[in-house]
Amino acid sequence: MLSRSERDTLIHNAEEYFKKIEELQKLGLICDDGDFVPSVHYPPITEYPDCDPEKYLSTYTMPADGKMDIYVHIPFCIRHCLFCHYPGMVGDRLEEKEKYLGYLFREMDMYLDRFGIRTIKPRSILLGGGTPTYMPPKMLDKFLTGLDKRIDYSAMKQYNVDLDPNSIIGDEGTERCQLMKDHGIQRLTIGVQSLNDDVLKIMNRPHGSEAAIESVYKALDFGFDVNIEFIYGHPGQNLENWMDVMEKAIALPMNEIQLYRLKVQAYGDRQGVINRRHRGYEEGDIPDFKQTMLMKAIALEMLENNGYHETLRRVYSKNPKIYSHYAYNQCCNQFDQVGFGLSAFSSYRDRFDINSQYFSEYYGMIDEGKLPITRGYVRTEDDQIRWAIVLPLKNTEVQKPRFTRKTGLNIDDLFKKKIQTLKDYGLLEENERDLKLTTLGAFVADEVCECFNSDEFKPFPRERYAEGPLNPYNDNVIFS
Repeated sequence: MLSRSERDTLIHNAEEYFKKIEELQKLGLICDDGDFVPSVHYPPITEYPDCDPEKYLSTYTMPADGKMDIYVHIPFCIRHCLFCHYPGMVGDRLEEKEKYLGYLFREMDMYLDRFGIRTIKPRSILLGGGTPTYMPPKMLDKFLTGLDKRIDYSAMKQYNVDLDPNSIIGDEGTERCQLMKDHGIQRLTIGVQSLNDDVLKIMNRPHGSEAAIESVYKALDFGFDVNIEFIYGHPGQNLENWMDVMEKAIALPMNEIQLYRLKVQAYGDRQGVINRRHRGYEEGDIPDFKQTMLMKAIALEMLENNGYHETLRRVYSKNPKIYSHYAYNQCCNQFDQVGFGLSAFSSYRDRFDINSQYFSEYYGMIDEGKLPITRGYVRTEDDQIRWAIVLPLKNTEVQKPRFTRKTGLNIDDLFKKKIQTLKDYGLLEENERDLKLTTLGAFVADEVCECFNSDEFKPFPRERYAEGPLNPYNDNVIFS
């Protein structure tokens, strides 16, 4: 247990660190109220225009090596969490799930026909949602078997599943764990989100802290690599109960712990209930910018003190060799990845698309023989250069030789003024091989990386930032 003096030291250190963050806000890097938009794709995921799937894919060609990472989306949950930004159905919905799986496999078969292949050969797979394991064991087996028939696993390095703690506890949970092992799944990300029961109730999570801890031990007993994720800055949290949660998390025999800042603006196809400007909460219910940043700083110091180091951004690991290959392949290697299911996205080497968010439209397009893509974009040369900087910089580093292979350009010749300014203020560092975020830059990684977004795709208008040297609209010319 942390002593009072240890807690006071953590808070003091976080307060001192926040002074640096306040200064960055005054210099123009962070918007006026400290809000943020996660820099996950480029252009941002909510910015893609409507498209005709046939026309959009008409110029696409498979990678030369024939490999594509795979994402499969299962949009069913026990209930909607307060923070969720994704559409889906809640409750058992067994008939709807059976129907959905049928259409999902039809969609996959349509892609196989379009690509002219019998099976997809992935480097990695992620099953996400929703809760992919929120189905009876027999149905889960049918789902995984259906995937097996359409996938060539010969080149696959990692098979990941995102899931809810409830789905792997109890007798049925044991069956699901065994099924996942039997089908070759290796790594689980468990959406713990908190280990404080009062906060979990506010989040509308379908589990308590005991069930979350039980699920972690169950997954570890089955031999899975386990990553547990937590949200900070959520209603009901404060510095004291956040330190309690992090202390409990670190006490678990974990290799990976992942931290997410609460997203207020819509990140997916559904605006979450929490909205600072129109929310129905009393002032003070949501931790303010300072409290949220203090939570982050406290967590990072606690993790570092206990042997955790950042591998991919927001993911802290004791063994750096264990990490999400799916995330690394998509955001750092920037390999082609194909997504299946409602609201699923595909991220290719020169374009990005998203499936329909509506069940009726998703089913209807497949019935008409159309891929259910409703939004998509082929990147321009300008977009492609920014994409090749923003994603790897956010997650690890821009490897200069890899950047040149992808763009045909030398990054040392691009964004000279912007990069120099970010270096001058201690946010970027580089050598002959890499351009990467400093420790301070990594703390505000989204804001630093979004400096390289085009003005069209900046998360907030210029007037939301102070007119200082770090205003993201400054020096935003690639060839400068």
